[in-house]
Amino acid sequence: MLAYAEAWQLLASACDFSLKSEVVPLEQTVGRVLAENLFLDRPEPPVDRSAMDGFAVLSSDGAAPRQVLGTLFAGTAGQPTLSAGQAMAVMTGGTVPHGADAVIPVERTERQEAQLLVTQAPKPGQHIRRKGEMGQAGRLALAAGVRLRPGDLAIAASVGASQLHCSRRPRVALFTTGDEVVPHQQTPEPHQVRDSNLPTCAALLRAAGAEVAIAGHLPDDRTALAKQLGPACAEHDLVVTIGGVSMGEKDFLPEVFSELGVERLFHKLNIQPGKPVWAGKSARGMVLGLPGNPVSGYVILSLFAPLLLGSMEGLDLAQPWGMPAVLASPLRTGPRERFVPALLQAPIIPGGPPQLMPIAATGSGDWIGLAGVEVLAQVPPHSELAVGDGITYLPALGVS
Repeated sequence: MLAYAEAWQLLASACDFSLKSEVVPLEQTVGRVLAENLFLDRPEPPVDRSAMDGFAVLSSDGAAPRQVLGTLFAGTAGQPTLSAGQAMAVMTGGTVPHGADAVIPVERTERQEAQLLVTQAPKPGQHIRRKGEMGQAGRLALAAGVRLRPGDLAIAASVGASQLHCSRRPRVALFTTGDEVVPHQQTPEPHQVRDSNLPTCAALLRAAGAEVAIAGHLPDDRTALAKQLGPACAEHDLVVTIGGVSMGEKDFLPEVFSELGVERLFHKLNIQPGKPVWAGKSARGMVLGLPGNPVSGYVILSLFAPLLLGSMEGLDLAQPWGMPAVLASPLRTGPRERFVPALLQAPIIPGGPPQLMPIAATGSGDWIGLAGVEVLAQVPPHSELAVGDGITYLPALGVS
């Protein structure tokens, strides 16, 4: 069985599919991966601008009184010229006049009609944003290969982009399996379970950047599985199945995938929960077979969906490092590495690492254990950790 780190590296090497880009309106690009470099189209700022509400002056006049010639607002066009003994009121963002080399804040002045008195001599350059200090025309403003956040849209808009070339969202087909599974809206019989995996895993995949094109349920029937999964593998960048990959008599999926020509990468991981994971590579994309227990599916998608989907979109990904914390409740492991749903609490010492509180659960089928999950505690095998011991954690998918 592979360790988590080994499985991560294997998937990273195998997922070498590069999705084509498409043009997306700027306001719809948050969460998309930028597929082009953006450059400054002019010096920024294009002229010297005031960083304060104040008065533009010549610093060489020292603390002497000045004659105020007028006012420059942020939207005032043109750039007048100041001479010795003169000043102009200038608002934040307003153009600094030629000849002026400092801005005195309003609170350090006293105005008597057209005369300006200053309480402190200005220093050259104070409170002025110089032309081109952010960069000259042609400077790289935003590099391709980043997942866009709201702040990135400010950069794109500031260089005049109304639309961006972004990687196409990976198309994902998601299927739950199992004859005991019924739609979550349905009242189940005692031998049945509601399908909590389908809405949860669809939401997790969308949080990782996917377009979930198909989300449905398949019976434990070999023919029906092959009939649905064959076209799904041919038409989607990632196929995710839930259930049917363990050692039961109706766990047909490993054989079905093999018959469909999907190259197996691994089957079973040395982690808890999520041991019976099947991963493979099809001619079109990737296949990930998750165990049927809700906590297992949540953990595996948190660990691997950002890697698979991000790689397809062109992100240059490195295996995530665990963040430090201290335990607020004891944890132990056997021979497998554990990923435990947990909550973060305030640090004991200000500025110190947060406390990590594992969510009480009875096993990987205990979906109550997903309530409020924020992170996954990463516990090495053969560990017995007490309250206050150091631990690392990874972010749970979909938690901002």
